[in-house]
Amino acid sequence: MRLAALRYLVLALLLACGDRKASPPLPASSASTPPASLPAVAHPERGAAWLAKYECARCHTGERLEPPPAAKRCVGCHADILAGRFDAPPSMLTEWRPRVARLPAAPSLDVAGFMLRRDWLASYLLKPHDLRPHLDATMPRFGLTPQDAVDLAAQLAPTRAPTEAPSRDLVPEGRRLFAAKGCGSCHAFTGTGDGTPSEPPSGAVLAPDLRHTRDRVVAGRLSSFIRSPRSVVPSATMPRIEMTDDESEALAAFILFASLAPVPPPSAPPRLPVLSRRVGWPEVRDRVFRKVCWHCHAQPDFARGDGGPGMSGGFGYPGRKLDLSTYEAIQSGYLDDDGELVSLFTPSEDGTPRLLQALLNRQLEVQGELPAMRGMPLGFPPLPPEDIQLVETWIAQGRPR
Repeated sequence: MRLAALRYLVLALLLACGDRKASPPLPASSASTPPASLPAVAHPERGAAWLAKYECARCHTGERLEPPPAAKRCVGCHADILAGRFDAPPSMLTEWRPRVARLPAAPSLDVAGFMLRRDWLASYLLKPHDLRPHLDATMPRFGLTPQDAVDLAAQLAPTRAPTEAPSRDLVPEGRRLFAAKGCGSCHAFTGTGDGTPSEPPSGAVLAPDLRHTRDRVVAGRLSSFIRSPRSVVPSATMPRIEMTDDESEALAAFILFASLAPVPPPSAPPRLPVLSRRVGWPEVRDRVFRKVCWHCHAQPDFARGDGGPGMSGGFGYPGRKLDLSTYEAIQSGYLDDDGELVSLFTPSEDGTPRLLQALLNRQLEVQGELPAMRGMPLGFPPLPPEDIQLVETWIAQGRPR
């Protein structure tokens, strides 16, 4: 009974993250730019170890992944809730389902072995951006080194023989087929005016924005995947649509070579002024820390017995003992790289407290920047400006109870 109760509490904390609006995608020009020069030599055997270290199986499936313990199946729990398989009272499942509706799946990593370019994958691991506009969550920015990213990409996307891309002359026919086959009912294609679904059909939540495809995929493999996705990648969620080889070639040409209008990077929302009214701990706790932060930063009893990645470590991060579950805990700070306690309210160079800086840095990450301190919440859209304003006001007022 105790384990079940803990699972309910952890899920309640996690699910609160799921009702936030997804961040806009970055433009392809900035999203595809590597954040640093990548090492020339890859070590695929090390990449296998990185799959375990960075706990890729908590969200993804794939033949190279060892399934995680049931208590660490992040995406799997969401799917179980939606399907009614999760061990919880019906009333809880009813409450949770709307919150996980946009968090039910993550792409299988098997697709990387056939479709993805290794250089793009390494760059993406270092500088993730929003590929799938129908999902709230995005790939988190983990603590990989450039060598880690190259090794992991080599493990996931082995070297393959060159393939021939389709002819650019097929773009007009591909545009016609894109409309005729209904591709835009699932896929966005930002910058072309084609494919702008606001709500995808059921099961299409993983449909990526096709703007990024020319950067991501091995060009000569795309037409085969379009023609028969599951014969190429058995775990693919894209359905098979009847078409000829010539039609799939034309669609591939349109996706790879259609002219793209520039898309400006998303701008940060305005930073709201400090409130004049009093803001106490209960309000900040209930609107921010309990609603968003506790899943990764809590006492062990709140997070499947380990306190979450921000408390006890996980996803490649060391345990920082950062507990946001109580007023006393949040005042006690966290462990730095040297194992020394550091206050969350220590000012940075411009005077911004570290806790507040982490929330603001998530806005910078969505804009395509790579601040040294990871933005929070990890892998989710930035907090609304009103929530950040609340935290900033509470800190400015001396963190009253």
